[in-house]
Amino acid sequence: MNDLSRSAEHAVAHSARLALYARQWLNAADAQDVVQDALVALLSCRRAPDDAIAWMYAAVRNRAIDAARSRARRRRRDERTGRQRTEWFQADAAAALDAQAAQKALEQLPRELREIVVLRIWGELGFVQIARSAQVGVGTAYQRFSEAMRQLRAVMEKSRTLK
Repeated sequence: MNDLSRSAEHAVAHSARLALYARQWLNAADAQDVVQDALVALLSCRRAPDDAIAWMYAAVRNRAIDAARSRARRRRRDERTGRQRTEWFQADAAAALDAQAAQKALEQLPRELREIVVLRIWGELGFVQIARSAQVGVGTAYQRFSEAMRQLRAVMEKSRTLK
């Protein structure tokens, strides 16, 4: 067994402690990912570090801080984008469709159904393209679109009868 293999074996033995260390910055799943990335980086080294455990702690720390910063940037960007989001429907006084009611109905759909509706109606994609984009089968894309339309109709009809 060479020095790098021994270092990696030693690092694996400390993986739970390394994950606990990464939890200062990340949730449990992300902490595990960071430890795994650091271990891969260790195995990619040309030669074993002098102190593999100290090296792993430093690598985990740096990766965890980077991941936490990335998450914070993504959250700020998503919040900013959400505040700037335009309405999904453009209200037209002559239109029979109540834009606000339609938007509320669409927002009530589960994410996987809403995604298909947006791809089909606003993206103007065919079901083969939708299947590729959503990473599902063509039949699944069609079924989800049909179910979404059924749910949208039911919510829209209910909102009309309440008026």
